[in-house]
Amino acid sequence: MVSFKKILVYLTIFLVLVVASQFSSAESFQEKIPLKVNFLDVGQGDAILINYQDQYQILVDGGISSKKVLSELNKVMPKQDRLIEVVIATHYDKDHVGGLRGVFENYKVGVFLDNDQFKETEAVTVISDIISDKKIKKHSIKENSKIEIGSDLRLDFFNPDGEDWSANDNSVVFRMDFGINSFLFTGDAGFKTEKDMIKDGHNLDVDWLKVAHHGSKNSSDNEFLKKVSPEKAIISVGENSYGHPAEELLERIKKTGAESLTTLERGTIKVSCWKDKECFVN
Repeated sequence: MVSFKKILVYLTIFLVLVVASQFSSAESFQEKIPLKVNFLDVGQGDAILINYQDQYQILVDGGISSKKVLSELNKVMPKQDRLIEVVIATHYDKDHVGGLRGVFENYKVGVFLDNDQFKETEAVTVISDIISDKKIKKHSIKENSKIEIGSDLRLDFFNPDGEDWSANDNSVVFRMDFGINSFLFTGDAGFKTEKDMIKDGHNLDVDWLKVAHHGSKNSSDNEFLKKVSPEKAIISVGENSYGHPAEELLERIKKTGAESLTTLERGTIKVSCWKDKECFVN
């Protein structure tokens, strides 16, 4: 039996995507398979695979190395699944998009979303050429864009909002809700973006925070963390000379009562969720 799920992507032009999902029994399948959020161990960079029902995947960033991100994706992608429905580049720093070349060359991609702040670098130009050659749909995210997948999964985008800011502060930032569970993905957004999102009145209160900029001291200030009030704070970080994660940042997180988890210490962090149960780390 084949059922069809309509995925609505509300961009500034109200783009509508329709994605077909095949289930032998849709309702029972949804009960058995949770939402899986994988914070991939790609070293000093970001790459997150959101896997919904083992049928629909969203990749947020691709780390710095094609070899590394492909190795980690191979461990968490459903077997025989060579389609990633959505790839999001939060911004065009190499440690976030350097591995996307390998992703585009080895997987079919449904749509590519970015922050509309293209960087003229060799790595980014190669990615752009592949997107063009493969005729991958490309759209730019704006504040208040939304993605809804079925009745279960919702993404609300809080940034970028059109300001002429740095690449980091123009990072795509979004909230994801699945039943009683909530996540905030922040790219490399800094203090300026955090204050702007608070000023704009976005609902930042979530259970799980992907800490911005690999745990830089210049992100996640006290006011922001108070608004977010996470239970878990995930830091994607590798061996580096920047002092990430910064001790002062870790102390700020600790004061909120949240538990900090890093990919440097744990490797890929796998989180599983059901609609009516709290998410947990596998």
